Amino acid sequence: MSFPSDVIEISDSDDDACPPPPTSSQFSQRSFSSDLVDLCSSDDELPAPGDPKFFRGLGQAKRKRSSLAAGSSKSSGGYIGESSDEEDQYESPKKITRRASSTSMKPTYGDASSEGEDEDSPPKKKKPNSSSVKAPRKPHKTGEEKAAAKALKQQEAAEKKAQKAAEKAAKAEEAAIDKEAKKEYKSANKLVNDKKSTLKDMEIIFPPVSTPALQKLRQAFGEEVGQYKMTVSVSGRQSVPGYDVFSWRRNVTAEYDPIKREWQPVEPHTKFEETYLVYMPSDELARCIRDEDGVKNVVRSVRAKYGRVQIFLMIDGLTAYLRRSGGIRYTKEQIERKLSALQMAEHTHLLYVDKIEDAVARLYDLSADLGIKPHKLIERSHLPFCSNTRQTTGANLADTWQKMIKQVHRMTESGAQGIVEVFPTANMLFEAYEAAHPAARDGMVADCMIKHRVDGVANPRKVNGALSKVVGTVMFGEDPLTLAYKANA
Repeated sequence: MSFPSDVIEISDSDDDACPPPPTSSQFSQRSFSSDLVDLCSSDDELPAPGDPKFFRGLGQAKRKRSSLAAGSSKSSGGYIGESSDEEDQYESPKKITRRASSTSMKPTYGDASSEGEDEDSPPKKKKPNSSSVKAPRKPHKTGEEKAAAKALKQQEAAEKKAQKAAEKAAKAEEAAIDKEAKKEYKSANKLVNDKKSTLKDMEIIFPPVSTPALQKLRQAFGEEVGQYKMTVSVSGRQSVPGYDVFSWRRNVTAEYDPIKREWQPVEPHTKFEETYLVYMPSDELARCIRDEDGVKNVVRSVRAKYGRVQIFLMIDGLTAYLRRSGGIRYTKEQIERKLSALQMAEHTHLLYVDKIEDAVARLYDLSADLGIKPHKLIERSHLPFCSNTRQTTGANLADTWQKMIKQVHRMTESGAQGIVEVFPTANMLFEAYEAAHPAARDGMVADCMIKHRVDGVANPRKVNGALSKVVGTVMFGEDPLTLAYKANA
């Protein structure tokens, strides 16, 4: 029996239709190659091509794989249709291979142990039903436990309430401290231009009362300054042996900050003023003059005790001494010569009093001047153009402009009127300063006329150069720290 030598060609394309298998008569006219091709995944050995068993084996393999896919096909609502014996016998091997591979790739549903599931994958855990899980039953509390729990809650509530009350009190205290600090700051930076208001912060210390004159002076002075709440005290011993020395002490509640240019509240404390007064009756002065350096030794003894301080010498009863005829006698010229030499050598200040009232007035003026001294220096340093802050508004623009010029230090009403006649408005004066050479600005108003003195007596003259320089510094100065009142006028 002869076999055909032609090999059957199988198309790789899925779109091409497989040709019908050849009939037995066709196989009888052809010869096949002896090469075998494994067209299915079965482990059974197939007969050689051309043998009738070869085609029967192919049909059996096809039916075996079709039966495996039948279950999954029916579960999806369909089934594989039956084919005729001729189709089963002569189905294309390529189609058989495709169908077998598609069958093995289909997912399987159902049990984890069903065929086709990966054996290495871990089993899926079922989620427990939340409705089926029951919460553990709370143990029943006894009466004591309930009472203890209630007491604990009450304690926590009380602690929370106390904490809120403490926080509220702390906030209220902080607000009160802040309010008090603002009040102190405002009080410290209040403009002071009344000497009497500063006496409440001053204290005068009298020497030990050794004579009736000092006793009367202390009593009279205490009555004078009692209405201003000034403190009057007496020292327990003489600071300089042999001499009656007065001193002053200030109650400090604020200090001036030159950088911020404002007063800063500080802890209250006391500070001695660098000013001392030596009380000397006329007879004591005569004994010191008899000694060549007697009066100078008084001043030097005070400075040896307190340092380089300002010293006033109060001489009591000089007029009565000059009228008397007994005792150590010096003429008025001799006394004035000695005191003038003392002033030039030791830079002292002299005060002459003849009655208790005069001594009280001198001590009052000196105390008031010391009290307002820090405020006056600050006022003149950064407010030189506004020394008097209680000026009323002018009747018209020209009158207002004249009052502004009058605020310049040492400027009289007649001098301000003479400047306003030449420069009727502030703009005209400013433009003149701007257009002038810097060297000529100091003498800008020097030629303005002053017609009257302060007392109203006619005395025509020009505004001198020093006062003109003060006006230029105040009106057109660029340095805010310039002390305009120190011009050589």
